[in-house]
Order: sequence, then structure tokens, then C-alpha cells
Amino acid sequence: MIEQLRRYRRDLHKIPEAGFAEFKTKAYLLDVLKQYPCRISEIAQTGLCAYFPAGRPDCRHTVAFRCDMDGLATIEENDVPYASTEPGMMHACGHDGHMAMLLGLAEQLTLMGPALAVNVLLIFQPAEEGPGGAKKIISSGILKDYDVDRIFAFHISPSETKGTILTRPGEFMAKSGELDLVVHGKSAHCSASEKGIDALYIACLLVARLYKMEKACLPSDVFRLLKFGKMESGIVRNAISDQSKLFGTLRSFTTEHFELMLNEIKDIIQEAEEEYQCKIDLNCSEGYPPILNDQDLYDMAKRALTNGETSFDFINLRKPSMASDDFSYYLEKLPGLYLFLGTGESTPLHSSTFDFDESILETGVKAYLKLLELPI
Repeated sequence: MIEQLRRYRRDLHKIPEAGFAEFKTKAYLLDVLKQYPCRISEIAQTGLCAYFPAGRPDCRHTVAFRCDMDGLATIEENDVPYASTEPGMMHACGHDGHMAMLLGLAEQLTLMGPALAVNVLLIFQPAEEGPGGAKKIISSGILKDYDVDRIFAFHISPSETKGTILTRPGEFMAKSGELDLVVHGKSAHCSASEKGIDALYIACLLVARLYKMEKACLPSDVFRLLKFGKMESGIVRNAISDQSKLFGTLRSFTTEHFELMLNEIKDIIQEAEEEYQCKIDLNCSEGYPPILNDQDLYDMAKRALTNGETSFDFINLRKPSMASDDFSYYLEKLPGLYLFLGTGESTPLHSSTFDFDESILETGVKAYLKLLELPI
């Protein structure tokens, strides 16, 4: 299995493509899936679903497994034979590995033959990195068409020990929103700064006030995040800036907390406008909903993955990840469980030098087979 998974992953690593443009990727997946006894559906522009019926024709239960297909707009710097051949694109987030695991699972389902106890739907989903291919998969009606009861997915995690499986019930990944703030001031020479409205100064004050608000507006045990990672301001060193732009992110695990913080941000902006006689524009994108893992599925998965002849190094995460993923859209429709698979690498996701040992992919496939055994 290892060699085949490695071949799948490296073949796919060479052809990263942007969301809803995964044409080479789709063609590769089709070539592999067509050798198996599954019903293939082409959906969501460049997406695929492969349906494996249970051994009993009267089975009415279907378990879904999802992987994402798209790459990132990153120039790969790895000097390896399987490096990206697509200019300016790279599989820097492990989606090549996610697809390889589902292709490996497809072969295992075929080998099970009549012993397959439930129907299985493999979802190869485009555009996870944006704008959210999961919505198109769901709107196609395929989850209803195949009576899907539950859904599972892995995401590889370089910061965790190689081969470990990590998850938690409830809050797992955050609801996200991108914040853009533009402070409109008035330029003046620094020697006559009293004639201007200093947009740079106001922007700095805003960041400080907003960070203070984020710490105080909710109890300390409520997971949330407000951070700014980029600021643009000014033209020359000796002139007051007439415009400052702040780019940040707002994250939480409930819509209520998200809206509460967003309203607090609006109040602070209004106060600053009145105080400094300036205009401040605010734009906040909606982003993906939070991923909330099903408690019952978590409990069953923990028992299954830590007991029996095949057991795994299973870790319950104390805190959720503040990253986001459109797997959340599936969990708004049916119970599911999202898990991390540790790679033991020091290079982070989305890095131009990201790579990993493909041996962990066998762990993922075997874990999927165990999750398939959970009672429905």
C-alpha cells in the first residue's frame, strides 16, 4: 500500500491547480477510479464522487469520506523529482496526500467486495482554499441522493508527531472572517502636523484598542481570535499619512461571539471617528462557518481507533485549531468528524518548502477503514 500511496501523492503533487480549475487533477483521479467497481459522478465543476455500494443491496446507510483537490498560489522551492510542474502553483497544504488516501481507500473498498457492510461515498472536492467547493458539492444534492449518514476527513498536520491522530469533540476549527479597515486622514508636512489628521497614528491606536477589546469582551475560556498581520500607510517619512489600511482576521466558534466582536469593532471605530474627525471604512468577509465535531462520533471513533488488533496513537486536543476549513459546510447538514494526521515535519503548511513522509498516508487509510466500522 505504501508504494502505491506514494506514487499517487507524487503524481498529484506535480500537477497542483487552483480552485475550480483542477482539470488535470480530475483527469488523473478519473483514470484511477475507473478501474474500481464504483459509480462516478462529476460534480461541482471539477469535483468527483465515487460511490461504492454495500455487499447487501438493501443497505440504506452511507458513510462519506472527503478530500480536497486544490493547490496554492505558491512557487515550490523543493528540489525533488516530483516537484510542481505548474508555474506558480504548489500543493503546499497536503491536499495531494488527502487525495492519495482516498484513492488508497478506494482499492481497499474494492478488495472488501461483498463484505462491505455499508455504502461508501468518496468525495473529491475542489476549491477548499477558496471560495469553498463544499457548498457546490452539497448544493448538487449528492448527499441526499446517496442517503449519507455521516462524513469523515483527515487533514495532515506537520506540527504534530508523525503518525498520530488528533481530534476533539465540539469546537475543532474556527469560523473565520477577513477584516479590512481603511483610515482616511489628512496629509500635512510633519513640521506642521497640527494641520493634518494622522491616519497612521489612528491606525496604531485602533489596533491597540481592538486587541484590548478582544481580551475583555468574552470570558478567557471562550476560544476566539482577532489579529492584524498587515498595515499599509504613508508615502514619505516627513509627511503625515492621509490613509492607513489594516488587514486582519476575526475568528470564533459561534455566530453569536463573532457578531458580538464585530459590533464591538464597529463601536470602537465610531468612537475613533468622532475623536479624531476622520473617516474609517470597515469590511468584513463572512468566511467559513466553524467546524463542530459530533460528540457521539468522537466517542465511537476514540474507542475504535485505540482498541483492537489495529490501534493508533490517538490524542485528544485540549484546544481547537484557530484555522478554518470549508468541511464545516458538511457538518451543518450531517454529523461528522474532522481529524488531524501528524507528519512530524518542522516546515509549516503553506510553505514553499513543505513536504512530508508519505508513510503516514497508510495510517490514514487504515484509520478510515476503522471509522467505517462504527455502528450506525
